[in-house]
Amino acid sequence: MRIISLLIALTLIAGCSGTGGGGKANGPSSMPGASSPADSEAAQDSQVHDEAAAALAEVSSEIADEYPGFVHMDAVQLNGQVFQVYYWNKGDFAYSQFVIVKEGKIVFDSKKAGLVLEGGSIWNEEEKLWAEAVVQNNRNTFLFTLTDNRPEYASIIIEEIDGTMQVTVHDEVSVSYEDVDQDGSEDLLAIPFAAQSPLGPALTGIYQLNGLEYEPDKALTRQYAEDQLLSSEQEYKNNPSEQTLEQLLNAYLILGKRSAAVPKFEEFYEWAGQMAGDGGYVDKYARLLQETETAGQLNGWMDKLKPLRNTK
Repeated sequence: MRIISLLIALTLIAGCSGTGGGGKANGPSSMPGASSPADSEAAQDSQVHDEAAAALAEVSSEIADEYPGFVHMDAVQLNGQVFQVYYWNKGDFAYSQFVIVKEGKIVFDSKKAGLVLEGGSIWNEEEKLWAEAVVQNNRNTFLFTLTDNRPEYASIIIEEIDGTMQVTVHDEVSVSYEDVDQDGSEDLLAIPFAAQSPLGPALTGIYQLNGLEYEPDKALTRQYAEDQLLSSEQEYKNNPSEQTLEQLLNAYLILGKRSAAVPKFEEFYEWAGQMAGDGGYVDKYARLLQETETAGQLNGWMDKLKPLRNTK
């Protein structure tokens, strides 16, 4: 995936200009009439960066004519194409409407698509990108984080499918992409609520796109949870702490394996350099694991996964 913000493009231009000037001052190519392959290549690179920055910075004429007053613009390149996302706000958060522009042409309008937003939040403050833009499974994709389900998650995903921008997710989840099974295709990970401490794990479901709908892949969800258990155990063994122990116990709870975790505490004490009854954090979590009601609440949660909504 490739994400290039307007700020990054302009920084690259400044960097290339400064470097080129320094080279001419110190080398023989600075003499009148002299030229070198390095100078030629630098000039070509500078021209490419200039053109890229100009394309990213230019406000679409369609936006200027029909949608004045935007409060922010994202500018990115995906699959070698220039995309811009414009935002307007009539609420208390960062934005309440957005429009996606591809190569200067409007390809998606949240308002015309019937998306009613209480508000959206900013994805990356440092890069000044309000939405996450990625290429996944060769599809240009935009992920918007909403405030519509505070304090829990809400998201919208817009994907370019067969040349058309489509809403594939509009649901109360946090979303990301990862190649979970290492088959070369990225899978959608969705989490309905944040983890709570102590021993209130976040539940991560794995989904595959079918048409315009993401359906749960229960086998892959279980495999992902099993992998998380193995990695969490190794992490706790290598770096024992209260945090890594809780992460490990959460992995057991997610899989419905609380009973399997109990006899492992002998090892958990050993790895932490603690002993039963010494009042350390392993004692604390041994007691919490027995007392928590989380295990019962999580029973069979993978079998209850439903397709993600793409309308509200």
